[in-house]
Amino acid sequence: MTKIALVTGITGMDSESLTEILLSKGHTVIGTYRKTAALNLDSILLSHGNNPRLHLEHCDIADSQSVRTLLLNVLESFGRLDELYLLAAQSHVGLSFTTEETTVATNGTSVLHFLKGLKELSPATRTYFAATSELLGGDPAAAPFDESSSYVCRSPYSIGKEQGTRWVHFYQQMGLFATYGILFNHSNTSRNLSFYIRRVTNSAARIALGKQSELTLGSLSFYRDEHWSDFGCEMMWKMLQLDAPEIFVICRGECFHGEQFLDEAFGHFNLNWRQYVKLDPSRLRPNEVVKLVGNSAKAKEKLGWRPDRMGFKDHIALMCDHDYRLEKGEPSKRPNVFELFP
Repeated sequence: MTKIALVTGITGMDSESLTEILLSKGHTVIGTYRKTAALNLDSILLSHGNNPRLHLEHCDIADSQSVRTLLLNVLESFGRLDELYLLAAQSHVGLSFTTEETTVATNGTSVLHFLKGLKELSPATRTYFAATSELLGGDPAAAPFDESSSYVCRSPYSIGKEQGTRWVHFYQQMGLFATYGILFNHSNTSRNLSFYIRRVTNSAARIALGKQSELTLGSLSFYRDEHWSDFGCEMMWKMLQLDAPEIFVICRGECFHGEQFLDEAFGHFNLNWRQYVKLDPSRLRPNEVVKLVGNSAKAKEKLGWRPDRMGFKDHIALMCDHDYRLEKGEPSKRPNVFELFP
């Protein structure tokens, strides 16, 4: 029987990856979007091959009535809802410092709206919530972090996500199958240009093509544990296939210094990043997370997670090649990493 899955934030990087995975498994997927002036619904459908099992629904996840209307529409149209993936968020940590209230409402209170609605309308639905490694604070002395690590939030973004995890635990007690994953930094070729890794790969490609002369960054004094988004999203699906809800850390288990991202990206084009990168202290976060590296032993044992499936060098190379083709005006599809790295 075809499963019915609802994925919030269909335009986001993880939602795009997860939707492809679910469609490949035969699911019918309903993706939510929020109306913006630049939104093109046809382009979203086209990006997934105009698959007839992909449907779009509007929803403002921070509005309880909008969430309730969405759930009612899905249940009326499809008869049931098997899986719910709460991926929509205000996902930019730096921006959260100037949008505290909306960030917490979007990242945390929205989870209440969905789980409260499911408790009444569809209690058999299994729910995954996208938590974050930013919950863990990044104290180098406390690394590596796992499922038992304490939460030490250092941004409004992570405070909102922590609220979301508390609603998950509460509704577990109320009998729902609800869980969350603590995914460490992850990315792919769809990562927004406002994020560090994509700014680096895109700028390196542009500089190699003579379209840009320098790259301005904040601090390079940080360490991040990075994996390819698609592999992490596959683990989201696996978490909902377990007999009972469990929390998992998903990570590579290896961290990389800010300069290592530059070494790989600029080195891919035989460039020395030190000739092009400038630092601007005004770009620093008010409360920086220093070192995020995790321990995914539980996920390896129970989910079959393979943290070394794709090497860091290959990760950066795929993103650099994608950006190079884009900046040359050539078509560039998202790589099928499940075929490249089986």
